[in-house]
Amino acid sequence: MTVGVQIYKGQQPTDEQRLEIREAAKRTPFYDEDAPRLSIEQMQRYRQAAIDKRAKQLVTVELSRENMDKAYSFGEGYRAVLSRLLELAMDDQNLVKKAQL
Repeated sequence: MTVGVQIYKGQQPTDEQRLEIREAAKRTPFYDEDAPRLSIEQMQRYRQAAIDKRAKQLVTVELSRENMDKAYSFGEGYRAVLSRLLELAMDDQNLVKKAQL
Protein backbone atom coordinates (compact mmCIF):
# COMPACT_ATOMS: atom_id res chain seq x y z
CA MET A 1 0.00 0.00 0.00
CA THR A 2 1.26 3.45 -0.90
CA VAL A 3 0.56 6.40 1.38
CA GLY A 4 1.31 9.98 0.40
CA VAL A 5 2.09 12.69 2.91
CA GLN A 6 2.71 16.32 2.00
CA ILE A 7 5.66 17.85 3.84
CA TYR A 8 6.03 21.58 3.42
CA LYS A 9 9.24 23.57 3.36
CA GLY A 10 10.45 24.05 6.91
CA GLN A 11 8.32 21.19 8.24
CA GLN A 12 10.25 18.21 9.61
CA PRO A 13 9.08 14.60 9.18
CA THR A 14 8.07 12.71 12.30
CA ASP A 15 10.31 10.01 13.78
CA GLU A 16 7.91 7.40 12.38
CA GLN A 17 8.16 8.94 8.89
CA ARG A 18 11.98 9.03 9.14
CA LEU A 19 12.00 5.33 10.01
CA GLU A 20 9.70 4.53 7.06
CA ILE A 21 11.99 6.49 4.72
CA ARG A 22 15.07 4.61 5.98
CA GLU A 23 13.33 1.25 5.53
CA ALA A 24 12.08 2.17 2.04
CA ALA A 25 15.59 3.22 0.99
CA LYS A 26 16.84 -0.31 1.76
CA ARG A 27 14.29 -1.98 -0.56
CA THR A 28 15.08 -2.92 -4.13
CA PRO A 29 12.93 -0.96 -6.62
CA PHE A 30 10.16 -2.97 -8.26
CA TYR A 31 9.52 -2.01 -11.87
CA ASP A 32 6.44 -3.02 -13.87
CA GLU A 33 4.26 -1.61 -16.67
CA ASP A 34 2.71 0.92 -14.27
CA ALA A 35 6.11 2.00 -12.93
CA PRO A 36 8.75 1.26 -15.58
CA ARG A 37 12.45 1.88 -15.18
CA LEU A 38 13.23 5.37 -16.49
CA SER A 39 16.18 6.34 -18.64
CA ILE A 40 18.58 9.01 -17.39
CA GLU A 41 17.05 11.46 -19.87
CA GLN A 42 13.51 10.73 -18.63
CA MET A 43 14.57 11.19 -15.01
CA GLN A 44 16.19 14.52 -15.88
CA ARG A 45 13.00 15.70 -17.64
CA TYR A 46 10.84 14.71 -14.64
CA ARG A 47 13.27 16.42 -12.27
CA GLN A 48 13.19 19.62 -14.34
CA ALA A 49 9.38 19.51 -14.49
CA ALA A 50 9.24 19.21 -10.69
CA ILE A 51 11.63 22.13 -10.30
CA ASP A 52 9.59 24.24 -12.72
CA LYS A 53 6.37 23.35 -10.87
CA ARG A 54 7.87 24.48 -7.54
CA ALA A 55 9.36 27.67 -8.97
CA LYS A 56 8.22 30.66 -6.99
CA GLN A 57 8.28 34.34 -7.64
CA LEU A 58 9.53 36.70 -4.98
CA VAL A 59 7.05 39.46 -4.12
CA THR A 60 6.76 42.14 -1.46
CA VAL A 61 3.56 42.27 0.57
CA GLU A 62 2.64 44.78 3.24
CA LEU A 63 1.15 43.20 6.35
CA SER A 64 -0.09 44.77 9.55
CA ARG A 65 2.06 44.50 12.68
CA GLU A 66 -0.67 42.30 14.19
CA ASN A 67 -0.48 39.82 11.30
CA MET A 68 3.32 39.83 11.35
CA ASP A 69 3.27 39.03 15.08
CA LYS A 70 0.97 36.09 14.31
CA ALA A 71 3.28 34.97 11.50
CA TYR A 72 6.39 35.18 13.71
CA SER A 73 4.62 33.00 16.26
CA PHE A 74 4.89 30.09 13.77
CA GLY A 75 8.65 30.06 14.28
CA GLU A 76 11.40 29.80 11.69
CA GLY A 77 9.09 28.36 9.05
CA TYR A 78 6.71 31.31 9.13
CA ARG A 79 7.42 32.23 5.49
CA ALA A 80 6.40 28.75 4.34
CA VAL A 81 3.24 28.97 6.47
CA LEU A 82 2.34 32.35 4.96
CA SER A 83 2.99 31.03 1.47
CA ARG A 84 0.78 27.99 2.06
CA LEU A 85 -1.98 30.12 3.60
CA LEU A 86 -1.94 32.37 0.55
CA GLU A 87 -2.11 29.35 -1.78
CA LEU A 88 -5.09 27.96 0.13
CA ALA A 89 -6.85 31.33 0.16
CA MET A 90 -6.29 31.88 -3.57
CA ASP A 91 -7.86 28.50 -4.28
CA ASP A 92 -10.95 29.39 -2.23
CA GLN A 93 -13.27 31.40 -4.50
CA ASN A 94 -15.40 32.56 -1.56
CA LEU A 95 -12.36 34.12 0.15
CA VAL A 96 -11.23 35.70 -3.10
CA LYS A 97 -14.68 37.27 -3.57
CA LYS A 98 -14.68 38.58 0.02
CA ALA A 99 -11.25 40.12 -0.48
CA GLN A 100 -12.36 41.91 -3.65
CA LEU A 101 -15.14 43.80 -1.85
